[in-house]
Amino acid sequence: MSNEGKTYEEAKKIAQGKVSFIRHFITYLAVIIVLAVINNVTSRGHQWWLWVAGFWGIGILFNFLSAFVFKGGGLKNLEEEFIKKEMGETEHESDDTGK
Repeated sequence: MSNEGKTYEEAKKIAQGKVSFIRHFITYLAVIIVLAVINNVTSRGHQWWLWVAGFWGIGILFNFLSAFVFKGGGLKNLEEEFIKKEMGETEHESDDTGK
């Protein structure tokens, strides 16, 4: 596969991650609103829907980080960056020893 094909596949994966996050976030908002309405209509005492919103919200946060901050690769991209850095340093070290 050419570099251009690889770049397209990486971009497609990142775009799919972002679209997936948006779908999950819209679903999250819709369900939390429904749960809040149900909770407040049936009983105004304990606001149990906040527990659902909080724990599900943590999952949404990780989904956001994966889609927008780490651009779909997470630790794998970080590992690749370290490998490239180490390979660059190794090349510089071999240049220094040859002089």
